[in-house]
Amino acid sequence: MRAVFVGESILRKCPGNVRNYSNKNKSNESSNDQKAVCKVHQIEERRFVKRIFNYFKTWTEQFEPMPVPTPAATPAPLGADGNSCESPKITILNNQCTTNPSSCLTTNPLHIATIPNSPEVSVDMTQSRDSMIKPKAETLPSQQVPMNLLSYPVVPLEETLQRYLHSIRPLFKDQAYLKEQKQTLEFLNNKGAQLQKLLEEAAKRDNNWLSDRWITAKYLRYRGPLTVFSSPCIAFPKQDFRNVIDFVHFTAQVIFGMCEFKTLLENDRIPVYRMDGRDLDNGQYRNVFGTVRKPKRSCDILEQCNSDYVIIIHKNNFHKLPVYNAERRMLNINQLRNELLKIVQSNQSKGPEIGLLTHDTRDNWADAYVSLCRQENNSSVVQCIEQSLFTVSLDESVTVHRRGQERSVLAGQLLHGGGLDANSANRWMDKTLQLIVNPNGMAGFCLEHAPADPQPAATIMDYVQSNIINPEYGNDSGPVEIFDKPHPLYFSELDESIDLWLGAARRNINKICSRLKLEVFKFPCYGKCLIKSQGLSPDSFIQMALQLAFYRLHGELPAQYESAHLRIFKCGRTEAIRSTSDESLAFVRAMTSETASLKDRLVALQNAVDWHQEQARLAMQGHAVDRHLFGLKQMAREHAMPLPEFFCSQGYVKSSNFRVLSSQVASPHDGFMAFGPPTAEGYGCCYNPRENDVIFAIASWRLKPKICATRYGKAIELALAEMGQLMLEADADGRSAAADAFDCTEGKE
Repeated sequence: MRAVFVGESILRKCPGNVRNYSNKNKSNESSNDQKAVCKVHQIEERRFVKRIFNYFKTWTEQFEPMPVPTPAATPAPLGADGNSCESPKITILNNQCTTNPSSCLTTNPLHIATIPNSPEVSVDMTQSRDSMIKPKAETLPSQQVPMNLLSYPVVPLEETLQRYLHSIRPLFKDQAYLKEQKQTLEFLNNKGAQLQKLLEEAAKRDNNWLSDRWITAKYLRYRGPLTVFSSPCIAFPKQDFRNVIDFVHFTAQVIFGMCEFKTLLENDRIPVYRMDGRDLDNGQYRNVFGTVRKPKRSCDILEQCNSDYVIIIHKNNFHKLPVYNAERRMLNINQLRNELLKIVQSNQSKGPEIGLLTHDTRDNWADAYVSLCRQENNSSVVQCIEQSLFTVSLDESVTVHRRGQERSVLAGQLLHGGGLDANSANRWMDKTLQLIVNPNGMAGFCLEHAPADPQPAATIMDYVQSNIINPEYGNDSGPVEIFDKPHPLYFSELDESIDLWLGAARRNINKICSRLKLEVFKFPCYGKCLIKSQGLSPDSFIQMALQLAFYRLHGELPAQYESAHLRIFKCGRTEAIRSTSDESLAFVRAMTSETASLKDRLVALQNAVDWHQEQARLAMQGHAVDRHLFGLKQMAREHAMPLPEFFCSQGYVKSSNFRVLSSQVASPHDGFMAFGPPTAEGYGCCYNPRENDVIFAIASWRLKPKICATRYGKAIELALAEMGQLMLEADADGRSAAADAFDCTEGKE
């Protein structure tokens, strides 16, 4: 799963009581209590209506026609096959490198810079990332190490199954639901109880029984392509490159910022966030630098190396660029820029398309990998790429043919490179961090998901973006002398077997690029400012908008997934928030009913938001549904027991076949995260709720005529507009706190 943390909007509970909307004569004191976020001049309701009208008037197309469906098999969903795979482990290589890094071991070798006796210092989770990490040494936070992290629990099975039944209730009619209840009760009293005991025993042997099993089953044993199916991307704000100097200077700044962030990490100067008074684990931050996922038959492995160089990929050619000298001093930005400029201006012809192999299915790439590395020189080149801190793709410029599609084109470039005619070969998808920069101003990261969730990469993006606005950033010190000069890496002549694997990789990357539909847009009419002014959680509010949009478009509620972090636990990864509920069903029905009153809709919205907030809180405390049930399935597998019929029931299958896979990545910058859709019948949806707007990234496959990311995106916009109007109508005079909040957006995009 491409999961990230749930933002601060659900870490602090908003006022939970529904306002007395029928009372038109509220006291000044009560009114002021509702204006918790934005205190500005009041405006007329018609000004909001005008803004909504003007925004939707700019649409160049209401609904674009779907292409003819490609007659091909549905892309395989993420999941484990039947083959065995060892749990992720770490071994030392060359005194610097580590193999199979997973932050979920009891020994936790990846925490190489941990200082056990450092003081307990924490940072409130609600502070913005760029306000907590500063570039200058004198402003750096003191050393911080998470303290007293919890062990991941095994929740009572009855408790989990009660939540499970509530989550499937809106998906079934009465008779079908009674059948699901009966099957669930039978599972609880028989095989479920046996598996629960086995899981409880496994939990006694480890601080986190989940993480190793989750990484192995859902990532390392996954045999489909990493591209789109597994690896998400995180986009920088659009840059303005006037010439090639600006292009390489920005790239040098980002490289410098990433290495500076790594230094902060090694010195334990990354702030320790807190939730409910407890520290959150920062272990995943240590897993992103120098890490690679190596292809193996049936099950991949992970390696990590604390090297001193990065790999530059330009025109499919690979170059080794040292970024530290022997004393571990970083090159300054001018030095990095000059070396990058030499590479870009070298007039080197395009190299072999070796990078395409990393886009292929894992077993195809594993076989090609063996063939490629039979030659000693090729093996050395591959090893050099794999042991780099990260790769930097300097792409060929791409053209945006339609106005307003810049973000969508950027998402495609970061996720898959655009195909054979663009930059897909200019990648190495096995690397955990790929920095990708295009001369047209597009830039971002592609993230391999196994070692870490996207949060570390999002934090790095915020850190770099906050620092590069300083024109002197990275040039505080003089040049650093290095003895290992930058140089190109050359593959030996490829044999016929590699040509055959390249042929398969070309076909597969073209299928992926042609079948993926991306729609990335900014909803500019309002953001967190308005939503918070009504005492509502922005995250939960947007989750309801996603369901309302889906219901309007497809006539039914989806099984909807939102990721929540488990960082309150040692080595925690993610849990699923099942956003669909009886409360959300009542909300969408009220919004689509011609007879529902204003109060009915407002109460339904508040109830749905409150329920979602509670489920999010429980998920982050390890009391959700999906990871517990996953653990029970793993117990059956590990003890060679037949899989209980419960896991083949209609309720389990339908509720875990998520048609909307969603994540929130909150950033103050004009960036976003994107990832592929979970199934051919659903959507991947990531959103960045900012103060005065929300950025959405929607993805779908072009395999079902009724599934279209563009249509779903427009349905989301309409849902948000209608829900915004609903809040404005909350007060009879049209001068509520919500109306005041719109002054926050006046004059802004």
